[in-house]
Amino acid sequence: MEIQNAIPRAFVALLLSILWSSVLGQADPSQRRFKYYSIDAVNANYSSSGTTQLSIETTVDVGPFLYVYGDISANWTVQGWGTGTNSQTNTIRIYHNGTLTLQFSQFGNAKKQSGTNTGKQWIDVQSRLQLYNNATMASLFDSGLVESTHVNSLFSSSGPQFDCAATGGVLRLDFSRTISLTPDNGPGVYQNIGTITVSRN
Repeated sequence: MEIQNAIPRAFVALLLSILWSSVLGQADPSQRRFKYYSIDAVNANYSSSGTTQLSIETTVDVGPFLYVYGDISANWTVQGWGTGTNSQTNTIRIYHNGTLTLQFSQFGNAKKQSGTNTGKQWIDVQSRLQLYNNATMASLFDSGLVESTHVNSLFSSSGPQFDCAATGGVLRLDFSRTISLTPDNGPGVYQNIGTITVSRN
C-alpha cells in the first residue's frame, strides 16, 4: 500500500514541476521570433533575353507585441485594535515592442463595502509608482509616496511616453500601497478598485 501511494505522490510532484516550469516559461516570453518565407522564387530561362534584371525585395513585417506579467491586487487581512500602518509593493512587467503610455484612474482610499455602520467608513491609502528599465533598473519615473487619488493625474494619454529605447522592451512598474488604520476603523471589508490603461502609440 505504501509503495502504491508513493507512486502517485511522485507522479503528482513531477506533474506540478512540469506545470510550474511551463508557467515560468510563459511568464518570461522569449525575445524576437523569426519566420522566413520566399514568395518570388526564380525558375526561368533568360538565355535569349540579353541584359537581365532581377528585382530583389527585402520585406520585414514586425507584428505588435504586448505581454503583461505580475501581481496586480494588494490584499490585507487585519486583526487587532488601535492604529496600524502596512505597505505592499506589487511588480508588473510589461513586455512590448512599441511606445507605451499609461493612465491611472479611480484610485483612492479604500471605502467600506460591508460590516459595521459605525466608525470611520474608509481606510487611508497612499501610493507610490516607480517605473524602470527591467534589465538595467534605470529609473524612468518615481512619484514618491502620495495620496492615492494623486496617481490619477500623474499621466495622460499624451505622456509621458515609454519607448523601447528607454525600457529595453520590458517596462517594470513597482506599485506600492500603504494603508493606515485608526482606532475607529471597525470590522468590515474596505475596498478600492482602480484602473491602469496601457496604450500603444
